[in-house]
Amino acid sequence: MRSHTCGELGSQHVGQMVELCGWAQNIRVLSDTLVFVKLRDSYGSVQLLTEHRRMPGFAEQKRQLELLNTDTMIIVKGEVAMRPDNMVKGKSPTRDIEILVEQVQILNRAKLLPFNPHIKANMPNEEVRLAHRYLDLRRPELQRNIRVRSKTTMAIRQFMDNNGFIDIETPVLFKSTPEGAREFLVPTRISPGACYALPQSPQQFKQLLMAAGFDRYYQIARCFRDEDLRADRQPEFTQVDMEMSFVAKEDIQRVVEQFIQRVWSTIKNIQIDAPFKRMSFAEATRRFGSDKPDTRFGLEIVQIPQLSSDTKIVTEALLIADGANIFSAKELTPVVELLRSSQNIGESKIRECGATGLTDATLLSRWLADNGSNTGQGSTDRLKELFASLSAKPGDLLFVSERQSHITPANTTLGRLRTLAAKLLQEKGKLTISESQFDFLWIENFPLFTREVDSLQGQLSATHHPFTAPVPEDLPLLYSDPEKVRGQHYDLVLNGVELGGGSIRVHDPDVQEYIFEKVLHLPPSVQGSFSHLITALGHGCPPHGGIALGLDRLVAILTNSLSLRDVIAFPKSADGRDLFMHSPAVASTMQLANYGLKDLPLGMGKHDEDIVNIMKYKPTPEIANLIYIVETDPRLERHMLKSGSLLATINA
Repeated sequence: MRSHTCGELGSQHVGQMVELCGWAQNIRVLSDTLVFVKLRDSYGSVQLLTEHRRMPGFAEQKRQLELLNTDTMIIVKGEVAMRPDNMVKGKSPTRDIEILVEQVQILNRAKLLPFNPHIKANMPNEEVRLAHRYLDLRRPELQRNIRVRSKTTMAIRQFMDNNGFIDIETPVLFKSTPEGAREFLVPTRISPGACYALPQSPQQFKQLLMAAGFDRYYQIARCFRDEDLRADRQPEFTQVDMEMSFVAKEDIQRVVEQFIQRVWSTIKNIQIDAPFKRMSFAEATRRFGSDKPDTRFGLEIVQIPQLSSDTKIVTEALLIADGANIFSAKELTPVVELLRSSQNIGESKIRECGATGLTDATLLSRWLADNGSNTGQGSTDRLKELFASLSAKPGDLLFVSERQSHITPANTTLGRLRTLAAKLLQEKGKLTISESQFDFLWIENFPLFTREVDSLQGQLSATHHPFTAPVPEDLPLLYSDPEKVRGQHYDLVLNGVELGGGSIRVHDPDVQEYIFEKVLHLPPSVQGSFSHLITALGHGCPPHGGIALGLDRLVAILTNSLSLRDVIAFPKSADGRDLFMHSPAVASTMQLANYGLKDLPLGMGKHDEDIVNIMKYKPTPEIANLIYIVETDPRLERHMLKSGSLLATINA
């Protein structure tokens, strides 16, 4: 239908007859004999000039053009001509030319649009745009993002193929296994109560491929997690998954660094230096209060051992130079809210904000009293000594915090405060962080196991996943003091964002069974769900390891997008719904019956939430797995369920 695209035309085409297809925009009737139209397609835009002396039946064509709504699809035939010099403006690649139209035909007359995707000033909220995603995707920003994603995927495939990796698809219908996140279950008619589970990752399959002898596997894999959503999380997402046999941690990191270099060179024409910096988990949390620190700026956290006599408690400080003069009390409101939320959840105790008047409750006054100098010159001298060690001076903002020495959250209170302070300083023009600066960083030597956040005596859980191998020199500690064991786990971090994580895996079936049974204390039924993996490890499985990188997050960084939804063609909304397709949808009674399911309405009380004793239904293990779709905590027998929701259970 067309001879060219709008975006490819230039001065070299002057004098040629062309046929173009696209959306009609900015229709301007300047006189009875002259009409200008902007024609846009997926590759660019060009100006159309329609005038009576070149177009037979101009009066009728003009009348048709005047009635067109924005984004009506048309096809035109005309001659490429240079625009007068005084009419050339803007930055469009086709700004020097225009099309002298001879024929216009309407291909699809557009109805009035719910919004114009090309006018930023009148853009509706995200929910409206997601409800009309096909229109939203016409925005130049999203067009660019999706094309960058395609180009990135192609560069990844070429790199992996050039480095001997085999692209192998793994099943989407898997089974439920306790790997951490909540799963999506898929009922099946194979047998009543039986369910598939959508995979959180291809983790077990790629380990089985190593046992099968495919020692360099990769896949651009679709993964699913039924988790609370946010800007950087979707229920279905894509990761670049890879696994290798006969490798050490450094071998995998070297491949990933080359992978990143290829992608950045292809997409952004930027050469990235390698090897990347490396930092232990302990150092990252000590200096930056986070296991994914942004190292493009300072604001490092400083430990103050003299303020704590308890080895299980860490006292630390964050200093914002001249902060008291930079910020007003109102501008520090977000800081106060962050500190209050931290105290409300009992994560840490903020004892001191600013050191403007010491009370008996503060850490500093307590420290002075313990040293017998809480008043007079002795107090002043000791404070001067302490502030000098922190390089603090009048006008600085000083935040002093206590926390437990073991860290189980992803970041500490001062770690989050550091990130917030950097944002506030940028807004005030006191801190400059270049968008073209890419600080790649490997975080290593994570603890292999961690305890529950709220209990030092709680059950150990796998920090990463239960298949991560211990650091070789720590293997004896696995049998004597597992909490001290470091794992061969590594995260790749860029500018405070975790791009992905991986590990060297356990390939010894005896070690894997010991971790399941003696360290994690998994019940026999749960251990049984991994029996296929244990069997494969025992049949000559080679040493292996791998990594998974989030493709959505990678593209978001490459395109400077604030949300993952801006780099996914058809994302879910903030509450996990497809607002255009109206998904998820309520299944009919007949559909549920085909799977041996029925609806059980819950609204049993006057309160917004009702406590339902699920165990009164005496479920079999298969039914219990299905009930886990709606429960809040699978370890409890009583669950909080919102009134009016539906509980799927098995027909008797």
